[in-house]
Amino acid sequence: MRTRALWMLLLLAGAAGRAGAQTAAGGGVSDGDRYLCGQASAKQSLAACTRLINDKDVSREVRVLALRNRGYEFQVAGDLDKAIADYTTVLKLTGDDRDNAKLYVNRGLAYALKREVDRALADYDEAVRLNPGLATAYINRAATHMDRGDDRGAIADLGAAIQLQPRDASLYVSRGAVHAHAGDTDNAIADDTAAIGLDKANAMAWRNRGAAYRVKGDNARAEADAAEAVRLDPAMAAAHTDLALSLQAAGQAEKAIAEFGKAIRLAPTDAETIKARGDAYLAEGDRDRAIADYTQAIGLDPKLTSAYNNRGVAYVGRSDLDHAIADFTTAIGQDPSEAAAFVDRGQAYQAKGDADRAIADYDQVIALAPENVVALRQRAFLRQAKGDNQGAVADYSRAITLAPKDADALRGRGFAELILHRDDAAIADLTAAIALNPGDALAYRFRSKAFVAAHDLTHAVSDDQAALRLAAKAPGG
Repeated sequence: MRTRALWMLLLLAGAAGRAGAQTAAGGGVSDGDRYLCGQASAKQSLAACTRLINDKDVSREVRVLALRNRGYEFQVAGDLDKAIADYTTVLKLTGDDRDNAKLYVNRGLAYALKREVDRALADYDEAVRLNPGLATAYINRAATHMDRGDDRGAIADLGAAIQLQPRDASLYVSRGAVHAHAGDTDNAIADDTAAIGLDKANAMAWRNRGAAYRVKGDNARAEADAAEAVRLDPAMAAAHTDLALSLQAAGQAEKAIAEFGKAIRLAPTDAETIKARGDAYLAEGDRDRAIADYTQAIGLDPKLTSAYNNRGVAYVGRSDLDHAIADFTTAIGQDPSEAAAFVDRGQAYQAKGDADRAIADYDQVIALAPENVVALRQRAFLRQAKGDNQGAVADYSRAITLAPKDADALRGRGFAELILHRDDAAIADLTAAIALNPGDALAYRFRSKAFVAAHDLTHAVSDDQAALRLAAKAPGG
């Protein structure tokens, strides 16, 4: 943006100089102001342009150029309303002039910075109408489309800019980023690859392509691209973060944590990266460091819901259930649609022995995500504990339909069927559970009871002995 603005300044200053040379001498303003307006420092330029604008003896052409340059100086200084006012006056004075396309781009940018998106788009549309070959009009309009979440519009405009400037690697990087945001990783990779072909030193292209490969599950390529981005630009914090994520996915936890550390040193206020390092610590069982990172991330971004949820998980690992429940509750308050937080809080309540609150949370999970097997299985267990075996069988059955190899759900349903005196169904479920987990002593014990109820004492005794053997091998057995 700054490079484009400087180019516009030079263009307008040069035009003002030519107009000054063609204007007859005399009047209240010196020829020096015609030079200073757009050529001097911001303060001098503003003063000179204003004198020219206020001088009744200068030509219309000089006044127009002075308004253009003063508008630009106001825009650079952040005084967007005054910039817009000057640009608007020029447009009224000059009408439907092809040269005004660049002025519409400038005014559109000012409107965009004021968050007046519709006006910005209208100006960019007018710039394109006046000069369809003006790449900056498409580029700025694409940025505004992106700001509105209109990925399709942004991609179309960046495509038009690429047709005009096919050797500009940065345009491919930008379009690739929009493709990635839209979930089109293949086209994102294609654009980043094109950018790399034009500029092998473009670290952002390598970084973005690596991120797209990671989304596709191609971790080897993701790691290689992130490493190249780091080599090209060691100060790019995002590249270190991406490399850390790839290393973590590859099981290289120590190296991943080191890369997260580099990223954090480069961007110490990046809450997401600090939270990601916390995730890496948590995965390694280092709950204290994980909690420290989550706490720091929350301090930087109190709305980072996932940090609360994951800190809650770390607290559960330390058996600090009250702090865990508090964090899960905060996460739910920030995002009531996040089923995972309800699952985690339900399990924390369950660990505290508060079955009613746990069931209420599992009810909420199942309402939000009917295919959540964990919530179905855990609610079934609690229903079973409260004596509602019919309800337990219903929940276990839904869980098993979704996850036919869930040995715990099969064992749970088998026990519920046993309590309901449906011995054949109990034996079938417990047999399936044992096939999936031959070391499940409890499944053998329940099946032994089912065989007794079915008057099959031979199999009952065999299962009872197997349960005793497995229990003796278990830690603390």
